[in-house]
Amino acid sequence: MQEVSLYSSIDIPPNPFENFAFKNIFLDSHLSKVNGLKNTTCKKVYFEKENSYSGRDHLHVIWDSQDCKYVGIGFAWDNYKAKDLSKIITSSAIEMMIRVDKNEYTKLPMFFSLWDYGGKQCSSKINYLDIEGGVIDKNWTKVRIPLQAFNYERKGVNMSNIKELRIEFQQSGSVHIDDMKIVPHEHNYTKTDTEFKTTYNSFPIQIGVGSQYWWGINPTYSSNFKFASNSIEGQSESLIVDVDLSEKNSWNNFGFSFDKWNHVDISQIYSTSALNFKIKSSSIPNLQIMIVSYKGDKRRVYRLIDESNYKEVQKGVYEVLIPIKSFDKYQLIDWSSLKEIRITVKESSQFEIFQFQLVEFRGNPTNPKKWIGK
Repeated sequence: MQEVSLYSSIDIPPNPFENFAFKNIFLDSHLSKVNGLKNTTCKKVYFEKENSYSGRDHLHVIWDSQDCKYVGIGFAWDNYKAKDLSKIITSSAIEMMIRVDKNEYTKLPMFFSLWDYGGKQCSSKINYLDIEGGVIDKNWTKVRIPLQAFNYERKGVNMSNIKELRIEFQQSGSVHIDDMKIVPHEHNYTKTDTEFKTTYNSFPIQIGVGSQYWWGINPTYSSNFKFASNSIEGQSESLIVDVDLSEKNSWNNFGFSFDKWNHVDISQIYSTSALNFKIKSSSIPNLQIMIVSYKGDKRRVYRLIDESNYKEVQKGVYEVLIPIKSFDKYQLIDWSSLKEIRITVKESSQFEIFQFQLVEFRGNPTNPKKWIGK
């Protein structure tokens, strides 16, 4: 009689992250090699033992790049062994602990670059969305840079043959860095056959839907922005703004994704579209509106709201209409890969902003006011 197994074997595919052998980038000066340590008039680098996150010590970099063409450091990362990141790009990130000595920051002028053995490099920076708690302050804060955030495809970098990681410091600053490593990372979106892309060919297009897809709103650290309770399902969030720029380091910008951080394609209709929203206030605040794309040689276009863009539709309520064609150099952005809207409050003001959408517009982009309400 033939024996029959009660259990059928199942082949479990190997986990690329578990098989990746080079997870640690910087632990401390004893275990990890760092280049670019020579102190200059533009940069001071120290290994400090006091108040380290882990290990014997941590990195402290102080810089002012005004008189230098390049200010940076590099990590040998397992003594420059070739590292294959290609199998973990979509599921991993570079994680580090960061703190500063004073003030609070939602961004730092630091650029991270991966170099392959062919001499090509791709870069990324710290995004607000990947700062734990949304702000960097005196406490050790976990920061992640997803490997997918590096522009390796556009730069032609061989991610299966990576040599090292470098950090370039721009402007001026002071930062403590510790416990840098590769970790598993789940993104805010799920990969699909459309490569995270949502395509629109008709109007109106509701944008800014879902508070989880906004950034810059964190009541723990700032009361300047908070979500209103009267947001309507299926429409953009409603935001209450109270900004006082006379206060030091006052938080004055926020933003949201077009569609759940997917790439949004409006390439067939952008030339006949306009950004539309409403403001409840005693007067129109001074706002800079920026549209950001994932791809392209020019990834940001912006403009300030002026009198041609708004009309009071009822007492204390203004409707704003900004034609896409009125954005400076709008032709250069990739309208098939839109990422987000960013808004900067340029003066002290109090207002509520809501009902963001893209609408059809076929009028004169220099005088859209007469189209409001039609």
